This record gives sequence, C-alpha cells and structure tokens, in this order.
Amino acid sequence: MKSFTTRTERLFFKRKQQQKRLKQSASLLSVALSVAPAVATLTTLSPTDAQAAEIASTQNNQALIEQLGQSAVQVAAANDLYASIMVAQALLESGFGSSALSQAPNYNLFGVKEYGGGPAVYMATKEYVNGQWTTMSEPFSKYSSYYESFVGHVGVLASSNYAGAWKSHTNNYQEAAHYLTGRYATAPNYGSQLISLIQTYDLTRFDTGTSYGSTDTTAPTTATSTSASGQTYTVQNGDSLWTVAQKNGLTFQQLLALNGLTQASTIVPGQQLNV
Repeated sequence: MKSFTTRTERLFFKRKQQQKRLKQSASLLSVALSVAPAVATLTTLSPTDAQAAEIASTQNNQALIEQLGQSAVQVAAANDLYASIMVAQALLESGFGSSALSQAPNYNLFGVKEYGGGPAVYMATKEYVNGQWTTMSEPFSKYSSYYESFVGHVGVLASSNYAGAWKSHTNNYQEAAHYLTGRYATAPNYGSQLISLIQTYDLTRFDTGTSYGSTDTTAPTTATSTSASGQTYTVQNGDSLWTVAQKNGLTFQQLLALNGLTQASTIVPGQQLNV
C-alpha cells in the first residue's frame, strides 16, 4: 500500500487515480461506439399520448364487456347459470377478445372444443397435465357470432358434469367459480381468476339485470334530471353507459343522473339518452 508523508500528497494521488479511471471509461465508450455506431432510438410516448392510449384501451374493454353481457344475460337466466361467470370466462379465455380463436371467423370465446365432427379449427393450447404445463394441438368449435358462442357454451355448462356451478346448486358465484377449477379448466388458479375479473369489472350486475332483449326504454316514473345542454344521444351498437359518457364529456355518474339510471341499468341500440 502506498504511504504518504503529507495530506496534500495523498490528495494529489487520489486525483491522479480518478483522472486515470475517467480516461479508461472514455476509451471503452469510444470502442463500444465504433463497434455499434447505430443504436436503436427508443420511442417514448408523451404523458398525454400515454393517457389517451390507456383511455382508448379501457373504452374498448368496457365496450366488449357490455357486448358480451348482452348475450350472457339472455342465455344465463334461462339456463340456471351465472351470467357473471360466463362473461368472466369469455374475457379470461379470449384475452379480452384478442385471441385468434375468439376473433372472426372463429368467434369461439370460451375455448370450447369440437369432437363431434362439427365446424372446427385446430390450434395449440396449454393443458395442465400431471403437474406440469404441456402444449397440445386440439380441435376448437367455430361459430358465426359471439351470441352463438354463448349458446354453445351453455350447452357445456348446463350438462350434469358442471351441475355444481349452477345457480340452484350454489349460494353465490364464488362457489360456482371454484367448482369449475379442475373440471372446466385445468389451471389450478382458474376460479380465483374468474372471481378477480367479476369483482374488478362488477360483472354481477349481469346476474341481476333484466334481459337486454326486453329492456324498457321508456322514461322512468321516478324524477330525473334534465340535460343542461338539451341534447340527446342515440345509442349505437357496442355502446355502454361508460363509453356514452366518455363520448359526450360526462362522468359515468352524471350520465346516470341525467337519465334516471343505475349502474345495473342496460341500454340498447336506438335508445335515446340525455347528454
């Protein structure tokens, strides 16, 4: 170890060492740049763009949920099933409608398999077998619409194999979700995932709501607020209360108040809403 006779001498030595390290770092950087002069430029979103992208994604998810809810309400109530479970299954298994199987021309939201010789498409899937995940090629049913996919799904859940998930055999949707784990799906956390989606997106409103096909679009008898703008909005296909509020610069609660609605209320194409 080098010894120093004065504090000044020690300081001078430290500075020389620092300068030496800086020169070595600069040399290494120069070599790196000469080897790879073209470095990919990272594209970053501004806070405004990122927020807009997030809002658009949320709007798309909400619109999909409302669209799926229309079919779920119609078929679940007539078959002793939880609409909330069906919608959560559709979201989970289709990746919020992003999977190739759930999109045109397949429209298979639930990963229903086809072994009876009907229209089918073969796709790779992961199955939990003997304590580990295994990739397999399986035939999946093809449908002409999301509604048809829900009808096909009812044919599966209404079988005696899944009686433990029926409304009449359970006290709540949580029991139904846990019953499906290891039976409908092999993933050990399947039921927990369904419950999380149901709670996050308030999907139980589809269990208690009236059928979309018979929704009463007449003015409610209770007192309602009058639109300050005096304008109305005509509901379009794929609209939800949340997306209508966003389109018209209102909060969700403002739209409900203007129209005398609740969070469990449903809307249909052609319906007029105060905005």
